Amino acid sequence: MRAGMTFLLPKLRQLIVRIAKAWIMAGCMPVKQAASALGYLGYRHNSNQSSLRHCAILALCCLLLTYSPGTRAEQPPEYRLKVAFLYNFIAYTEWPDQQNLNLNFCIYGEDPFGEHLQHLRGKKTNEQEILIRHTHNIEDLSMCQIVFISRSVIHDLNAILNQLNGKPILTISDNPNASLQGVVINMSIKEGKVTFEANIASAKRNGLKLSSQLLRFASEVYQ
Repeated sequence: MRAGMTFLLPKLRQLIVRIAKAWIMAGCMPVKQAASALGYLGYRHNSNQSSLRHCAILALCCLLLTYSPGTRAEQPPEYRLKVAFLYNFIAYTEWPDQQNLNLNFCIYGEDPFGEHLQHLRGKKTNEQEILIRHTHNIEDLSMCQIVFISRSVIHDLNAILNQLNGKPILTISDNPNASLQGVVINMSIKEGKVTFEANIASAKRNGLKLSSQLLRFASEVYQ
């Protein structure tokens, strides 16, 4: 009996981890909440019957929620999903000086988010309110804590990164290979889900610290 439980427990943990990641990718669960679940169930090495029972119950609940009729509705638009990720990127980034009352989130270039930004507008993290700015002037970016680099200006990526290099600014984009070129976080869509890469070297160069809880869900982390 104990041998059977020892065999099943890792399988159930793997199932829960996959479901939690699917929720994150769909923007249905905040990273903090999912990370807590993974920390509680995914990384405890206890093979007793109580742990198995708890895992089995949670796995069953996850499956019921994942396959409920409500989750089979039409998938949200791409940039609605990406807005949900933006909040987690901001919430799990640590700036060297967080004494400012607000966090300026600047969109440089054309705004691809449209009305979906209402889900981010006015939200707070660490008691700091997120303020949304739009600019087409590269000189204005030094006043931002977060800069989303739109596809409409990606041809100037080197100039943009040179302008922001060494400043405590979190750069985000959704362009192929942008993280390899120095953008801190780069999003993409794969099989209808949002994935992201993180460039830790660029973050450190700008004095930023990305939470390990966030990096756990990155598809690629560049050192």
